[in-house]
Amino acid sequence: MKYLSIFMCKLATKLAKLIRRDGSVIGGYVALKISPRVLSKIKMPKYVIGITGSSGKGSTTELVAKILNENGYKVIYNKNGSNVTSAIASLILNNSTWSGKLKGDILLMELDERHSGNSLKYFDLTHLVITNITRDQPPRNAHPEFIQRVIRNIIKDNTHLIINVDDPLVNALSINHKGKLTTYGIDKNNYSTKSNLNNLDGSYCPKCNSKLKYSYYNYGHIGDYSCPKCKWGRKNPDYLAHNINVVKGTIFINKEKVSLPSNFLYSVYFVIASYALTSELGLSSNSILNVINDDAFKPKRLNIYNFDNRMWQMLASKNENNLSYKQSLDFIVNEPGRKTVILGFDNSSRRYSENDISWIWDIDFEDLTHKSIDKIVLVGRFKYDMLTRMEYAKIDKSKILLVENLENDLLTILRNKTKGNIYSCVCFDKEIELKALLKKDGDINAKN
Repeated sequence: MKYLSIFMCKLATKLAKLIRRDGSVIGGYVALKISPRVLSKIKMPKYVIGITGSSGKGSTTELVAKILNENGYKVIYNKNGSNVTSAIASLILNNSTWSGKLKGDILLMELDERHSGNSLKYFDLTHLVITNITRDQPPRNAHPEFIQRVIRNIIKDNTHLIINVDDPLVNALSINHKGKLTTYGIDKNNYSTKSNLNNLDGSYCPKCNSKLKYSYYNYGHIGDYSCPKCKWGRKNPDYLAHNINVVKGTIFINKEKVSLPSNFLYSVYFVIASYALTSELGLSSNSILNVINDDAFKPKRLNIYNFDNRMWQMLASKNENNLSYKQSLDFIVNEPGRKTVILGFDNSSRRYSENDISWIWDIDFEDLTHKSIDKIVLVGRFKYDMLTRMEYAKIDKSKILLVENLENDLLTILRNKTKGNIYSCVCFDKEIELKALLKKDGDINAKN
């Protein structure tokens, strides 16, 4: 059955690509139907690495793969971002020999946090990186404590755990872990605040249930915290990003200056996570930083174009994750000059049809009252829901423009009724539509 499963996986994937489909899931789906335990029969390489969390796992995986590849390792990883169980099966089987041996030095997997238990049912990880645990996709992921339990169940004693110690929900997973533990975090920076009204999750000590006290917040519940009763809390991390200047895009690691691939706070986290993991795998600081500091590396979230003699930056923001979305808004507000912001989505999720929009009330759209915001352009099927949210955020109605027909009206409205650089903060599917419009218009030049 092993040989048949591998054959059918490769065949189904090839056929899907022939009809111009992605094909990253169908092969694994077919193979697991034939033999649900087929992954237990695959000979894995020395290093089997998982990267999971509510956000940041894709960027971390991408950077880790680049560091390892450029240092001579043959890395098998899900570069297209497909991370559910069938996709993991496709990744492994499509990159295995007919006898069932993975054709690489390292298996590196971005793992869907909700389905990680199913993905890892028949083999173990040597290393697991956990980026953060936040409120994300409530109809699918319920609440952060539920995801925390799912992730806890995949941690084995023989797994080297590499965790973001700034997140108390992640740090709690290290309690009673008998395997190797490595922590990373970031120092206080120009985004840090002493108070946070939106600290909605991870507020209580996992040992004694006392209210945690924070010396500062980076965003949400992520920052520097301790329990006043039992003294559990964030200890000094093994790997620390310090002297952080998000605006200039620089940090320091081990007294070495590092250039960030983008001017987002989340960049600091995925850079230090990648550094920690690859360092623990034995790479030298110079070998790692030579890759990180390479200007050729740009995360998927960063797309900049010229439109109408103005910069248009597309921020592929994840729906249903208020902290991820918040970082995009922070970035926009802190950019210099006058700005136009495009917001909207057609579907709350690409994975289910509930179309829950409660998450838009967790996002600080009040930030867009900033004087530098010239216009807010609302697009997509839920534009009137977004309009209601803008009204509750007390945004001046004269600043809000509704686009009824994206294809016919958006670019005309942007040219004639808005000023300043353009920032679109939309979901991935809507971003594809915006790029298609720019390409059709012809007034587009990618800056990176």
